[in-house]
Amino acid sequence: MYKRNYHPLIPLFYIKGILNENQLDKIPKRTLQHWNKNKDKQYDFESLVFPFVNELGDIQKIYERKQLKKTMKFILHLSDGYQKVLSEIHNSKKIVKQNTSFIIGSINQIITTSGITIKRACKFYGVSSDWYYREKRKVNCSLNIFKTCFKLHPNQLTFKETIAIEKLVTNPEHFGKTKTTLYYFALRNNLVSCAKSTFCKYAKELGYQKPKKPKIPPRKGVRAHRIFEWLHVDITLVPTLEDGMQKVAFVKDNFSKAILHYASVSEKADSKFITKLFEEAFLKFNLNEVKEPINILTDGASENKGAFSTWVNHFNAPPVVSKITARTNDFPLSNSMAESTHSIYKTEFLKGQLSRTKKEHLGNLDAFVDYYNHHRFPNDLFGLTPIEVINGKIPDKNFFKPQIAEAKLDRVIKNQSFNECAFLG
Repeated sequence: MYKRNYHPLIPLFYIKGILNENQLDKIPKRTLQHWNKNKDKQYDFESLVFPFVNELGDIQKIYERKQLKKTMKFILHLSDGYQKVLSEIHNSKKIVKQNTSFIIGSINQIITTSGITIKRACKFYGVSSDWYYREKRKVNCSLNIFKTCFKLHPNQLTFKETIAIEKLVTNPEHFGKTKTTLYYFALRNNLVSCAKSTFCKYAKELGYQKPKKPKIPPRKGVRAHRIFEWLHVDITLVPTLEDGMQKVAFVKDNFSKAILHYASVSEKADSKFITKLFEEAFLKFNLNEVKEPINILTDGASENKGAFSTWVNHFNAPPVVSKITARTNDFPLSNSMAESTHSIYKTEFLKGQLSRTKKEHLGNLDAFVDYYNHHRFPNDLFGLTPIEVINGKIPDKNFFKPQIAEAKLDRVIKNQSFNECAFLG
């Protein structure tokens, strides 16, 4: 008697109910009874076949429909090619993220036309079903620069705050100002209350630009612990269109970053010019009455010698005034504090433009010092202006924390009630 040798998949097809009545009639009942006994039997390495066994029903439907079978074969070949190319591309995750909407749309079409499960459709694009559901739930808001829904992400800046930053960074009056200055300007005027990093992130996306400065290697400079501890002076050349080259000097306080005094001449800027500048600065801020030592940092140019050295040497006590030359063997630190003022004046304030006449130049110089002392916010002063520090205020990095915390709570409420977009869920 001939003993039938069944293919290993036949018992599996029977257990899964795939075999039709005609096929079952060809199999002896005792064989079917034997397969029924083994139906719930546990086998080793069952996990290896689960992905296939669980999809047998869908596979049968595909093979029973010729057109669907052809379509699925085409999709599989397409998916294999896509996966092969994607696996060989650097930053493939970034590419998938950039094409999220296309991939989700394609998966939706595959599901609609073929009737296969979402899990299998996701495998064609090498993504998980969790990724599909997560990305599908995301709402792209056309009113948001980062395309994220205000209601689903209520901790982000509000629509009103975003508009305020955009107006701030695109206003021609603010062109050339640093992001730090704009940030503290916004805080002090209650335009936006958020962390500095958040403000800078939005400012960059909303079109913030500033003049490019030449790359200069950083120089290590001195750092003061009180006002009037270190004063800086240096001369810079400022050309005009009609009245030639002007020589400008600033006296700058290291701790507050404030410009204490300034002057400009068209003739030679000698030691008498620097001496007069400091005499006026000492008189203006009553520095003759200061009890603690004052250090004046200069470079080795001739205008910082002669009459100026004689004037400094007349001070004994109080105060004790010392003139120190930067970048020497005795004092290797730089006079970068003075040099930075020149850069800010020419790039951030003048924006590379030239004054036509000496009169216009002097007017621009007055306007710059007013801007620098009263309207500019250096990073180290945490929202204070240089003149406020000169007048006794102490920089405090936590000063705006309560304001930012309050705004954060208010922002969540505003974003959750935002009703100017199409999403109303």
